[in-house]
Amino acid sequence: MSSSGTAHIPILYRLLFTYIEPLSALSGALLCHFNPTYFLRTMSATAIYAPSHQVIFDQLAATYILFAFNEAVLLRMTNDLKMWKALVMGILLCDVVHLYGSWEVMGAAFFRPAEWRGEDWMNLLMLYVPVVVRLCFLGEVGFGREGGKNKKRA
Repeated sequence: MSSSGTAHIPILYRLLFTYIEPLSALSGALLCHFNPTYFLRTMSATAIYAPSHQVIFDQLAATYILFAFNEAVLLRMTNDLKMWKALVMGILLCDVVHLYGSWEVMGAAFFRPAEWRGEDWMNLLMLYVPVVVRLCFLGEVGFGREGGKNKKRA
């Protein structure tokens, strides 16, 4: 790898990480702030929204906005594979905790898609698919024979 760590990031990853996910995160932020009851219902069939908890939804919205900014702005500023991987790894860690929270709420049904509500399908597929893509990115799947590294020519 060159000393700068620059790489050619495949278009699929660029589209997902710099366009699709930031828009999705921004959408989630707006939902958390403006329609927290609906947002909560997508996460849990039994949870009940209380207006006194709005501050938590607003803080979650702020986190989603940070994700959107980091992906839409920071990733467009660099081709440094180390930077891309660090940011993607951070979001992957967040996804794992999110999946854990879903498992806590759903119990054994978490592993039985036949029992999922429509909201569960939306919630979990919006996590599982990006988790797989993030793992592929971190493993440099689709980067070609040389991986994402630009080799210096002798």
